[in-house]
Amino acid sequence: MFGFGGVFGRKPRQFNYRPLYYDPEKEAREQRRRELRMERGAEEEPADETYVPGSIIRGRMGSLRRTQSVGREKSRRMQVRMLVVLGVLILLLVLLFR
Repeated sequence: MFGFGGVFGRKPRQFNYRPLYYDPEKEAREQRRRELRMERGAEEEPADETYVPGSIIRGRMGSLRRTQSVGREKSRRMQVRMLVVLGVLILLLVLLFR
């Protein structure tokens, strides 16, 4: 109906995150090192940075917010510029038709 069926009938996109750089050998080495440290009892298991779903996206969203704020700043500058040009044009028209 009026072309809206394609927009509202669409299913949302699926999010399937697959790590780009997964090295199973490296994971096995790190796991073995953790096990050896625990066996030796030298130190407790250090706080390991584990993957938090969406953490990479949140990091990129920060940069997206920066680009959006830069866009807003440019928009404000453009508005001020347009007001100045409009003011100058009005001033010229007033001086011209006196």
